[in-house]
Amino acid sequence: MRATVLYSYPALVSAGARAISFTEICPRSPLQRIEDQICVDPNLVRSSGLGGFLEAQKGVHGSQLAWKGPENCVNETCIFSNHLIGDGIVLLTTERNARIASNFPVAPSPAAATLPFHVAEVPGKGLGVIADRKIRKGETVLVRPPTMMVQTAPHVEMEPGTRDVLYDIAVGKLPKKGQELFMGQMGKDIHDKIETNCFQLYIDGANESGSHLGCYPEISRFNHDCRPNVHYRIANMTHTTVAARDIAPGEELSISYIELMLSREERRSRLRKWGFECACSHCSMSDEEVAASDARLRKIEELETALENFNETIVTAETGAQLVELYEKERLDIYLGQVYTRAALNFALFGEEEKARKYALAAVEAVERESGPNASDAKAMRVLAEDPKKHWTWGKRRKGKLGNGK
Repeated sequence: MRATVLYSYPALVSAGARAISFTEICPRSPLQRIEDQICVDPNLVRSSGLGGFLEAQKGVHGSQLAWKGPENCVNETCIFSNHLIGDGIVLLTTERNARIASNFPVAPSPAAATLPFHVAEVPGKGLGVIADRKIRKGETVLVRPPTMMVQTAPHVEMEPGTRDVLYDIAVGKLPKKGQELFMGQMGKDIHDKIETNCFQLYIDGANESGSHLGCYPEISRFNHDCRPNVHYRIANMTHTTVAARDIAPGEELSISYIELMLSREERRSRLRKWGFECACSHCSMSDEEVAASDARLRKIEELETALENFNETIVTAETGAQLVELYEKERLDIYLGQVYTRAALNFALFGEEEKARKYALAAVEAVERESGPNASDAKAMRVLAEDPKKHWTWGKRRKGKLGNGK
């Protein structure tokens, strides 16, 4: 299981579990890091109702009508499948969770001819994803539903022999292409493929019973880079990858498997759980360049702590802008949304109208790229950009007028 996050980075759930966050569904303060989970609209949970899974499909149309299950149940864990979603999808979960998942909107799968990349051998890495043309910053690269989604509790707790038989049956319910995609992932068996390639997500709010591992075989082709050029998010159970910066034709597309606010040695240590020694461009720098990078990361941590606690001996109107400069110099492009947001709010606190507006507009673009067009932080930054003087933060930290907002 891999993990990555939106602005902050993944806590490893188990041997490298990807944990993602989705700010539009899990509201948070724009001054806080977001970590460790994906949530869905609780209204979906409340409206899922009771009764049989197939009964809940009455009155729906299209791919939702193709759901089959529950089948091959072991206690409360059953198999549910739908051959019309993506290249086929199979769920191993409870009936309640299956009802919730079956109500999620399903994005159409693009034809292979329209994708801006191809999969090819990459020296020293095996298969990788290569750009066929220039991919512009903010462009959506790929939108995919999972091929397989497994509830975390039985994946961890079920007797291994029973679990493996259930996994074999589940994969057998996928259409041929779905089976080929899933089985083509790294891993010696189905359990190992799930451990290595799948993303943790929650489909029932933050309830532990809603914790699942979503497997997206086409995404597993994206190799790791400590300064990736692709950002990803999961909304409900749809996985979306977006270019974090301009990508040149022939350039490899990459994501991050781990938290990136770490020294080179710490990053490499975590990545060894995937069986490789990272040799990305950032890890391959000279020792002098690595020392400079590590120093910038320490400075980032210092400034973020000072901003969060408003350390008056360190924080000035320009502190947020200094933080932005450090992130940009570190090429941490996938995390700029929160950084621009911090800078905009800090300038507003100090009564710097034009700079507050400038960074708020930059935050809107970055947050929409990272969290989607309806992200709450993007809406909040639009409000700030329209009229900084009317924002609740305005002038609250101006010298001589701390806290009076005038």
